[in-house]
Amino acid sequence: MKISIVYILLALWLYFPEVKSQNWDYIRTSGEYYYGVGTGKTEYEANKAALQELVQMIAVHVASDFQMEAVDKASNGEIDHNTFVRNCMSTYSSASLTNVHKYDVQGKEPEVTVRCYMPRTELEKIYEKRKEKVCDMVYIAEEALKKTKVDMALQYYYWAYSLLCSLQHPSEVKDSNGHSLATTLPIKIREILEDISVNFEKRENDCVDLLFKYKGVSVSSLDFLYNDGRQGDCDGRAKDGRGMIEMVPGYTPEYYHLSIEYEFKNLSRNDDELNAVLTAIPKKVFPEASLDVKATGNGGMSISAGTPKKTKEKVSAREEFTIAEPTLQPKQSQTVDDDLMYGKVMDKVIESIRTRNYSNANQCFTIEGLEIYNKLISYGAGRIVGTPNMIYFKGHKGNVVARGLQMSFSFNNPRKTTFVEDVVFTFDQDKKICNLAFGLGKVATADIMTKYAPGWKDETRELIMEFLENYKTAYSLKRIDFIKDMFADDAVIIVGNVVKRNLIKSPELHDISSEGRDIIKYNRYDKNTYIKNVERTFNNNEFINIRFTNNDVQWLDKYEDEEIYGIQIGQEYTSTRYADKGYLFLLVDMTDHDAPQIKVRTWQPNEVSMSNIFSAGHFYNK
Repeated sequence: MKISIVYILLALWLYFPEVKSQNWDYIRTSGEYYYGVGTGKTEYEANKAALQELVQMIAVHVASDFQMEAVDKASNGEIDHNTFVRNCMSTYSSASLTNVHKYDVQGKEPEVTVRCYMPRTELEKIYEKRKEKVCDMVYIAEEALKKTKVDMALQYYYWAYSLLCSLQHPSEVKDSNGHSLATTLPIKIREILEDISVNFEKRENDCVDLLFKYKGVSVSSLDFLYNDGRQGDCDGRAKDGRGMIEMVPGYTPEYYHLSIEYEFKNLSRNDDELNAVLTAIPKKVFPEASLDVKATGNGGMSISAGTPKKTKEKVSAREEFTIAEPTLQPKQSQTVDDDLMYGKVMDKVIESIRTRNYSNANQCFTIEGLEIYNKLISYGAGRIVGTPNMIYFKGHKGNVVARGLQMSFSFNNPRKTTFVEDVVFTFDQDKKICNLAFGLGKVATADIMTKYAPGWKDETRELIMEFLENYKTAYSLKRIDFIKDMFADDAVIIVGNVVKRNLIKSPELHDISSEGRDIIKYNRYDKNTYIKNVERTFNNNEFINIRFTNNDVQWLDKYEDEEIYGIQIGQEYTSTRYADKGYLFLLVDMTDHDAPQIKVRTWQPNEVSMSNIFSAGHFYNK
């Protein structure tokens, strides 16, 4: 784990003056305080030792009343109770453990003694904040499941369950129906896993195309691990029901083995508290996450490695809902009359990609379009999956947008990673492809095209979707010049990061936090500095992939001659060396439809409270 409770307590000491309202004997004997005494060569070392003793005292005090019912038995027998309690207590590194006092400092270097204490009543406060975090995560999981974002639902259910296990009395935390979350959360995770099916579609050389569904509907997104015939796991990501796995040459098993991801420990690295919990709590094994997909002709079904399905008690807190496959069809105003002509162009492009004779389609592109096309075909050995179902939309300025092509991409450094993207083609008035972009996905696309104010013009919705698709594609294909043009010269760019709090060396870090729990350091960059950082990121990573989740768009129509939009969107970022999830906010001036300008860009890590997410109100007020 990144940081222990010792360091956060040490940092908090700087905010509280030395207090001697009680004598030391009373502190030790009254039963009202936790206390510790530490000796070291320096005052800092003595502080640390005193706090370690204080934390040990807390662990001993709560051990006899610390419940472990929610935690599975370790594979080698019983989990050592006292060790488990100490590990759980050490995970409260990001909690607001307040009112810690330094009683006194005795001696001088190289032999210093420090005495400290904390009222026992403060302990319940950190438990309450963790309970709030559990409930927040359960809510996010429920909302994600309604949009078939199965990976997000599994992630937040499991994270909530792990945090719950670290509480002193996990069984006492109830859902809105009065059921114990310690009981219902594992059931919910099993229900989701049991309702996931994976079908073999076809194998092309060493690439295997798979179809992923949840309750019979294509999943919006899903992460999984698979074995490619070598020792070790490979990473896979399904999008809008499609995923791909890549075997080592010549490996043709009877079954392809997949494990649905639900722990997402790599995405917890920015949250010290959560990362510490996932380290301290033994991973709960769900056999239902293990799937064997028979390598046969079309329609091969997945076989779960878990126990057969049985009738389960319905204790889920979420309401039953009907999952509908999102569809997108052109409105009458968007209908393309000569779609057969565009279809012939797309057939040529598709055939060129399938046969890898890429230059055969060069004449289908403008100079700008060809440049993006060349970047696309060199991005992770791209290949077409499934049968394209092209749909054409009449856009603004006489452009036509073609949707319905999906491609898989594979990267091998440092470990094999495969994922699927929608590819969107834009034709200019000369029927040449002038732009290519990675699509947002069916759910996000449907949201933008139908969700917002009924009075919005189709052109407005198309502009927003086009902008977001170009934005994510520019980072994936490393189009640094395009990114430079997207940002206004005076753009405000803010990036938040969770940092290890060491006020001895960096006392300025105390000023920004999220409800006193997580220490967030916000860096503001000018455009030139930000672009240099992006270039460095591009050079250090073989690949970058961005996936947008929930989105909210606000038209700030203060003046008729301006088109200013505030866009809040969940962002999942994956690269060769790093992965995270967080919240992206963009304030975009789209008054010039040909050259939208980002006025404000902020990114906040995933653990920021939803009430503290940046919005248009923080930056735009005319």
